[in-house]
Amino acid sequence: MRTQGFGIRSAEQIGGRHLTAFVAARVQEGISPRTLANQMSHIRAVLEHVGKPGLARNPEYSNRALGIAQGSRIGTKEPLSDSALKGFREATVNRPGIGLTLELQRALGLRETEAIRGGRADTLARWERELTLKGCVYVVEGTKGGRPRDTHVANVERALSAIREARSLIQSQGGGYLVRKADGSAAANLKQARNIYRNLCHREGIQSHAARYAFARERLEGYRQQGFSAREARAATSQDLGHGDGRGRYIASVYAR
Repeated sequence: MRTQGFGIRSAEQIGGRHLTAFVAARVQEGISPRTLANQMSHIRAVLEHVGKPGLARNPEYSNRALGIAQGSRIGTKEPLSDSALKGFREATVNRPGIGLTLELQRALGLRETEAIRGGRADTLARWERELTLKGCVYVVEGTKGGRPRDTHVANVERALSAIREARSLIQSQGGGYLVRKADGSAAANLKQARNIYRNLCHREGIQSHAARYAFARERLEGYRQQGFSAREARAATSQDLGHGDGRGRYIASVYAR
């Protein structure tokens, strides 16, 4: 609001004109309706919290009234190709933990934070045991909503190779996250590790979430080859990605489109 010339100093001062101006400014910046709808959801939660439920629920400032009700959940990202992943690893060869984190996302279908937090010696050792014995890994840390899950991988050898390479690198680094600073020192905390990873992915034109798209396509095909129906394959893949078994249509429209 300040950059738009409004002298707002607290959440309690938010009014309808501020909501309208905020949406208009974000649209001008190129923010998608879907993302903007999510941001407005957070703002409405703040309004409720500071005692302004009337404004939060006012139909004059609904998503439809603000012109952002047409956000689509249909997927637009392309799956990360192996050639793009290889190029990324070559571009970050001096910081191998960065490329290995993206490889973990691709091989295990992990979200960004799951891959960064999973890139620790103890977790990687456990994942290697689980993959060798059961062909799946139990993802605990960094999951959305704190919901742990078993992830069954389509290419066990690829996943084991990535995990073993990551374990070897961490041992040579003396522990810590795979993601490290430019000088090779350990990231101070998860937030710093996440920022380092995101910045390098952005610099190289990589959307790390696209690795999950590639994993999902591979996993769907793998289930189908095992004799699963299309519906069952979508439900199983949804669980592997941490969305639960009731999100098959979401998997079809977003990850498998």
